[in-house]
Amino acid sequence: MIEIRRRIIEAVAEMGADEERFVAHIRSLARFGKHIAPTASHRRQLTMLEDAIERDLPAVQLIRRVVRECHPSHRRALANLAVSHAWDGYRERERFGKLQGLRPPSFIVISPLATCNLRCTGCYAGAYGDGEPILSYETLERLIDEVRGWGCRFVTISGGEPTLLWDRIPGSERGLRDLAAQYDDTLFLMYTNGTLIDRPMAAEMAQLGNVTPAISVEGHREQTDARRGEGVYDRVLGAMAALREERVLFGASVTYTSQNWETVASDEFIDELIDLGCMYAWYFMYVPIGRDPDLSLMATAEQRDVVARKTWEWLVGRPIFVADFWNSGALTKGCIAAGAQSGYLHVTHRGDICPCVFMMYSAHNVHEMQSQTPLLDALRSDFFEAIREGQRSQDNPLAPCQIVDHPETLKHAVESCGARSTQEGQRILDGLHPELIARAREWEELARERWTCSGTFRNFAEAYSDDGWLPPG
Repeated sequence: MIEIRRRIIEAVAEMGADEERFVAHIRSLARFGKHIAPTASHRRQLTMLEDAIERDLPAVQLIRRVVRECHPSHRRALANLAVSHAWDGYRERERFGKLQGLRPPSFIVISPLATCNLRCTGCYAGAYGDGEPILSYETLERLIDEVRGWGCRFVTISGGEPTLLWDRIPGSERGLRDLAAQYDDTLFLMYTNGTLIDRPMAAEMAQLGNVTPAISVEGHREQTDARRGEGVYDRVLGAMAALREERVLFGASVTYTSQNWETVASDEFIDELIDLGCMYAWYFMYVPIGRDPDLSLMATAEQRDVVARKTWEWLVGRPIFVADFWNSGALTKGCIAAGAQSGYLHVTHRGDICPCVFMMYSAHNVHEMQSQTPLLDALRSDFFEAIREGQRSQDNPLAPCQIVDHPETLKHAVESCGARSTQEGQRILDGLHPELIARAREWEELARERWTCSGTFRNFAEAYSDDGWLPPG
């Protein structure tokens, strides 16, 4: 099996920029893979891929874009992600789960620092203030080594601004660039404001192949500069141009609010991201945490619904991968926090282990634990189990979030398990709580109609009914 995996990865990596040959090769792999796929779900996915190739759907056009526009090193990284993480890694995580009695998450998010060169309104890292610690290189190794033991080959790096640590992490002569080189079979998704990415850094990312930056953008110049500062939009365009010229696989990270939702939900905006070279776009709904939380910036239920429908439309109709971390809950069977199946957890720059990057509560800290498996210990904790129990009590994956959709469930988990806030000014469960509940009720009514009546998600019916969920549509 190891030899088959190696040959598949090498075959994909070494193939030249011949789109037709590349797509034909992927189709052959899909046909072959169906016979050795580990689960029925994997077989369904490969069947869908084969069908998409036959019909030349936008997803296949995205594959063609990757072949045409990205450095060969990124083809190797994506092939490794598919084979070593999604395929063999799945088997490893299943074996690990049976041995430990708890199936581990699919990936983790690490925020090694809170420091940033910008001061953006509503940033979840913004409330930490100045003079905050930074995770050491050795701590990052410890965390990555643990999740690799689960069969994980996908790590997200957030912040703060992680490119500040690209060359060197304080206390070490090595930086995030060296970390990516050390773990060259792991894909690192890096959330960044993009303002520090220049041509030399872009060239290093191209050579590494396993670092893909997701650059924050809030719309066009007016919307981006309003939230991030004057001149930031032009600097973002400069970073994207450098990445495109060096053939780096990169994407966008979009936060939508009550002020910019219409712009970022427009066809003009997503087409512009494609023209700029973005291969993917992660959409994040504004959540009232971080610096000066402001409920007026939250999208209304109707605005959220428009974004939800547009991101789904683009996912199936545009040559770019689009996911909305709230409204794409149907793809993941709801919330993926607290190490839910196919989910993740978050480690902050202070070492606090949190259920997700927006749920800034913790009962464990890696620096205070002597265990060799601090992440597994946190996953087994009463706090994380309470979050997962809250997830299991939900029956609509379009309303998955315990922060904005079910705040009373989060409040119970935090208070019953004695979890502490990891952030100064964390107000989500006190002053803002009653209004959050009112907003959650508004969305619950609309999300129920979308899930049971629209028919948009009928293709998911089999997967959901297998687990006892109400079939969609």
